Amino acid sequence: MEEPAKPRRAYNSTRRREAAEQTRQRILDAAAERFVADGYGGTTIAAIAADAGTAAETVYATFRTKPALLEAVVRAAARGDAATEILHQEGPRRAAAAPDPRVQLRAFADDVAQRLERVGPLLRVLAAAEAGEPALADLHRRLQEARLANLRAVPAALRRVGALAADEELAAETVWALASPDVHDLLTRQRGWTRAQYVDWLATTLAAALLTDARRRSRADR
Repeated sequence: MEEPAKPRRAYNSTRRREAAEQTRQRILDAAAERFVADGYGGTTIAAIAADAGTAAETVYATFRTKPALLEAVVRAAARGDAATEILHQEGPRRAAAAPDPRVQLRAFADDVAQRLERVGPLLRVLAAAEAGEPALADLHRRLQEARLANLRAVPAALRRVGALAADEELAAETVWALASPDVHDLLTRQRGWTRAQYVDWLATTLAAALLTDARRRSRADR
């Protein structure tokens, strides 16, 4: 007598999760292209679904609303290809672990430049649309708060090696301002700086503002 077939639920469940994740990624990729090309108002869920090879109902089931989809696209661009949260990724971890504070800041500048190149066009879409959409204004505020929360890791790492000259919260807000998408846009897209020029400027400027040895040299020069 033949044995009954064993259930394959775990296998099927894994396949379904993988398929759902692939669909989600196609939607994110399609949405990013549409938002940048057509703006927030000019982008429809139907067009995103068509580009992603799925149904509009699937997009709504996955992300619920258009603002939530834009938020997911922005956060994915900031993270890059990794599903890992930013502070746990290799670039920020390597920067924080460096014993030399100037190496820390240059590694940070290089990492943040790459993230801003990806996320900058999407943030310009958000900024252009938020005045007429309260949900987008709230999204912009929450993204800025999340960015500041992550950037507190920079002065914290400098403090651990005894190199931080400023109050830690003030230092975090200084990094938040200097490494902002707006400043990056001004210098690279509008003034035509290369990534190397931007990284060198950001690392040098942060060192002058935050490091103890830089402050001592400044006082000595006066």
